[in-house]
Amino acid sequence: MGSDSDGSARARWWERWAAASGAVAVILMAIAFVVAGNSPDPDDPAAEIASYLASDSNQNKNFAAFFVFLAGVLFMLVFLSVLRSRLRAAEGPGGGLAPLAFGSGVAGAALWIGAVSFFVAPLATADNRGDALGAPADLYAFSSDAGYLLWVGAVVLGALVVWATSAVAFRTGLLPRWFAWVGVVVGVICLFAIFFVPAFVYWAWILVASLLLLRPRAGSSRAAPSPA
Repeated sequence: MGSDSDGSARARWWERWAAASGAVAVILMAIAFVVAGNSPDPDDPAAEIASYLASDSNQNKNFAAFFVFLAGVLFMLVFLSVLRSRLRAAEGPGGGLAPLAFGSGVAGAALWIGAVSFFVAPLATADNRGDALGAPADLYAFSSDAGYLLWVGAVVLGALVVWATSAVAFRTGLLPRWFAWVGVVVGVICLFAIFFVPAFVYWAWILVASLLLLRPRAGSSRAAPSPA
C-alpha cells in the first residue's frame, strides 16, 4: 500500500510540474544564444571569418552553447509530451489536434538540432584541423545559410503547434480564451520566420503556455466543447 501511494504521489507531482519543462527549455535556449555571442556575417572578409573560427575562445563558447541548446530541446520534447496529454484529455477520444501539435513540435525540434549543428560545424572543423584552413569562408557561408533555413523551418512548424493549441482552447477552455486569440496571432507571425524575430515570439508563447499549464487542474478534466 505504501509503495502504491508513493507512486501515486510521484505521478501527481509529475502531472503538476512537468509543464514547467517548457519554461526551462526557453530559458536554456536563450542562455545558449548569450553564451555563443556574436558571429561574423558570411559576407564579411575571409580573413575575419578565419580568425573567428580559429579562436579557441569562440570554439569553446559555441560548443558550450550547442550543448546548452541541446538540453533546451530535450526539455522542449518533454513539454510537447505534456501538451499533447493535456490537449488529448481536453479533446476527448478521436481528437486530431493533439497529435498535430505534438508531431509538428517534434519535427521542429529536430530541425532546431540540425540548425545549431550547422552553425557550430565550421568551428568544429577548425578545431579538428588545428586552424581555420579546414573551414574556409565558403564552408562557413554554406553552413550558416543551411542552418538558418533549418531554423526557419522549425519556427514555421511551430505555427501548427500554436494553432492546434488555440483551437482546443477555444473549444474546451483548456487555456484562457485571451491566450487562444494570442496564439492565432503568434501562429501568423511564425510563418514569417525568415526574419528571425518570430523565433523569439514563438519562445515567448511556449513560456506563457508552460506557466498557464501549471495552474491547478489545468487540463486535468475534459471541458465540454463549445458548439461549432
